[in-house]
Amino acid sequence: MNELIGFKNINRISDINQLKRELLLFDKLFIVGYNEYQEVFHDRGFNNTNELLEKKGLIPLNDFIIYQGYIFMKEKINELGGVEKYYETTKTPDREFRNQNLEYLFEQGKLISDYSKLEKNSDYHKTYSKFSPLLEQKIKLSTERKIDDYFDLCNLSHDLKTRIVTSSTKIQRSTLITCESSIYNVESLTPLKEQVYNLILEDFPIIEVKNLSWEQIFDFKSDPESYNSIWSLRNWISKISSSAKNISEIEEEYRELKYKYEQSIKIHKLKTSSSVFQTTIQTGAELLENIARLKFSKVADLLFKFRENQISLMENELKAEGNQLSYLFKMKELN
Repeated sequence: MNELIGFKNINRISDINQLKRELLLFDKLFIVGYNEYQEVFHDRGFNNTNELLEKKGLIPLNDFIIYQGYIFMKEKINELGGVEKYYETTKTPDREFRNQNLEYLFEQGKLISDYSKLEKNSDYHKTYSKFSPLLEQKIKLSTERKIDDYFDLCNLSHDLKTRIVTSSTKIQRSTLITCESSIYNVESLTPLKEQVYNLILEDFPIIEVKNLSWEQIFDFKSDPESYNSIWSLRNWISKISSSAKNISEIEEEYRELKYKYEQSIKIHKLKTSSSVFQTTIQTGAELLENIARLKFSKVADLLFKFRENQISLMENELKAEGNQLSYLFKMKELN
């Protein structure tokens, strides 16, 4: 089965709740920059620029800047007594909570970071050549060599690498999408499908995920009804992304469909609620009477009326205009 993999810049991981929202839509998240961080801080691969060049050889400019950023951080941390001492003195409950969640998600395979699993396509070098001028321009502008400029340059490099690997690599039986809007505008290099996903991510879900456990989220997504709904949503995104419409026109259609679907379900729920109320009033006494008289066939008939109302609502959801977006509304049921 085709998986939807979102690509995320490691520097944009600040909120576990945001990861929860993203993993409600994506099957996995590829964390760009995590492997480089591990190589420098935990694999003890290299401690300075010379060691980096000796072991890596010639590498793309943005990769060099990413590694250099981590090497610089490591040097400063070593001046404060080393990595273990730094982590111990700067440890906070929030940081511990985040690290525990990230460790769990990597163990579960929901977060991945192995570049060796990515297969470069023929557009890789062409794509990189379109991004590299942004880095070169940024380097020229950073004439004062302030530390803020340097970290801004590192962040740009992470962001651009996220765009490069998403648009010019592939994983078998997977669809790769950058799961957040770029912090830098790169004209004509953001695929329309990616823009549609980002439109939906920014708009939905309007739900509170703080109190949801990862098990609840994964169970919800594996539920057959939710599973079919999310594939319906992805199919709609693929089809509309292949149309001649631009992102503004797609946004208009998306919001219209969302409104029509929401109104249709609201109206049907009101009708269903009214029907259930009437059935309850009319059959409540009958139910008790039939139980008292042991008329179990009548009891079954009365209970079946309630089930009919539930089925009617499900049928209406399938028929309602905009039903392709039903998964977004099902997410609200988690609250």
